Amino acid sequence: MRVYRTTRTGFAWLELLLALAALALLFQLFPSLWVGNLWTLDIRNWPRTVWFSVNQVLLVALMGVPFGLELYQGWQHRTERRQAERATKQKKQPRKE
Repeated sequence: MRVYRTTRTGFAWLELLLALAALALLFQLFPSLWVGNLWTLDIRNWPRTVWFSVNQVLLVALMGVPFGLELYQGWQHRTERRQAERATKQKKQPRKE
């Protein structure tokens, strides 16, 4: 008898390794892609606006990591409360037929 797992636990290592192998194959088949990506990732070639934008995105991400769960739970609580308020308003309004 086979037991099929319905829930996945852990990280998808096999998929990650498959994606890395495909990426490595692409870089070997097309070396210009590798050189182009290295040039793009070299921060010495970035204009000031790109450098400033990347720094802003990183700051927001770093600030969002510790507070992200709290912000999400607060947003979820507000939306649930608004839905409950809408439901009570709809019950109180007389129906027009």
